[in-house]
Amino acid sequence: MPSSRILQFVGLLLTFIPVQSLMAQGPPSPSAKPALQVASRVVFLDVTVLDKNGSPVVNGLTQADFTIVQDKNPQQILSFEAPEAHVMEVGSEDSNSGGNAPVTILVLDLLNSSFADFDYIRHEIRKYLAAQPPQLESPAALMVLGNLRLELQQGYTRNRDELLYALDHIPPAQPFKLQIGGLAWLYERTAQSYDALQQIALQNKGVPGRKNIIRVGHGGSGLWTPDFTGDSVVQLKRLVRETVNFLVDARITLFVIYPRLEANPKERTLSQADLSLEGRQLSEMDSYSGATKGDPFESDINFGVFVNETGGKLFYNCNDVGAGIRQAQRMGAEYYTLTYRPPDGPANGKFRRIHVTLRDPNLRAFTKDGYYAQDKSAPADFRRETRTALFDAAQSALPFVGLNVKVSGIVQHPDTGTVDLTLQLEARNIQWHAAANGKSTATLTMAAVSLTGRRDLLASNVVGVILTADTQDPKRLAMVESTAKLTLRVPNKTQSVRVAVETDEGGRLGTVDLDRATIDAAPSMATPVPKLEHRPPMHEGPGTT
Repeated sequence: MPSSRILQFVGLLLTFIPVQSLMAQGPPSPSAKPALQVASRVVFLDVTVLDKNGSPVVNGLTQADFTIVQDKNPQQILSFEAPEAHVMEVGSEDSNSGGNAPVTILVLDLLNSSFADFDYIRHEIRKYLAAQPPQLESPAALMVLGNLRLELQQGYTRNRDELLYALDHIPPAQPFKLQIGGLAWLYERTAQSYDALQQIALQNKGVPGRKNIIRVGHGGSGLWTPDFTGDSVVQLKRLVRETVNFLVDARITLFVIYPRLEANPKERTLSQADLSLEGRQLSEMDSYSGATKGDPFESDINFGVFVNETGGKLFYNCNDVGAGIRQAQRMGAEYYTLTYRPPDGPANGKFRRIHVTLRDPNLRAFTKDGYYAQDKSAPADFRRETRTALFDAAQSALPFVGLNVKVSGIVQHPDTGTVDLTLQLEARNIQWHAAANGKSTATLTMAAVSLTGRRDLLASNVVGVILTADTQDPKRLAMVESTAKLTLRVPNKTQSVRVAVETDEGGRLGTVDLDRATIDAAPSMATPVPKLEHRPPMHEGPGTT
């Protein structure tokens, strides 16, 4: 079954409280660009253009050379960026928050790869990294998808040696879910593979620039859906469709490198038994075997087709992992960015296919193949209703840095088993809106969770916060710091506490973590008695009794 954390957020009380913002003493961050604006939904298409020899085309093309079609209807291009616009901003060393440069996320797939294959994968990636200069051209991060969860080994950095150190300290582990086999574990691994992509998308949601996931290993199981019946197929297809939209919104392209696999995949004959029991051959097939019309996952769930839907590439039988990484990075770094506003259409859940063509028929465009429309007619689904970005960030093992959040105060209440947390929020990446009397407001949602050592949920609380500032000047707003308070129950089995904060517009996420020792070292006091607000009697006017 999919991860149990998606079933745990029930009956949470959501309230909105105003918080008075405090003016910071320090200068604004160079990347802080608050604006008084209303977000309008547009689709970003990062397009890699290849010539007939398969080489990227980076010069000589203008907006007039491109055509965007959605469901056979031409769309107006709102903006255009050439490859030379996607560069590192001066002073932006470890992330792309200050510029438009793409970043690379290396994911080592232990969940779906054998122990021997994973050892080979680590060896090949180490050989690739060792051949790079001490300072990489653009930031890269390193993650491992293991038996239980997706874990961040090294955050965004341009320091090659930091990535090598993190790679060398990945602990060995047997992929027991792959070794046990069977349909139940196949279902679990498939759900976990797509869930990991959603976590990466959430971590990068609202952050500008293109993100390229280079996943080395089997990538994810392919499923022959006739082997599954009832609600399991419905849930998996919904998970895949949600993941497509997550990656589109986060501007993520997926590349998958399959090392040490059998040759001649197109000549291979697959039996239904192979497809159902191994769960891997279907996803190893050519990624362009998917349908070109309609829903690409209507019949089968093919991870290779999924790669194609994101605008990436499947490197099949690529034993030279370094060559595959270099090609993926080149495709992900030399690209054009187009935007358009999708037309209103029926909320029927159908796949909206996007097709980008060029005026020169000898050129080919690689970009996302489409997204799924909202489905208002779908039956109520507990998983979809409770699985929000905020809750996923709260229980994820990944850090989220889209917002700068700090805990500035902790007070324990042993009589009720709770703690009061005082949070400090910087204005960076918060969108402010003009309000009455020359003020500005911003709306955030905060979730705090108590977790076991295995990150199982023990307690939670969710609070909506309205920030206010006594200015509408963008320069002064960039200096605003705000504080907010949140109360959380901390059961005896709690090993850590995480607070996640999300902006209502833009969807940026920030997290902060506390270990049990930090909580136990905080000062204690009795739980304050709630104060009753006294209201004077209403004046009824003349003639009343």
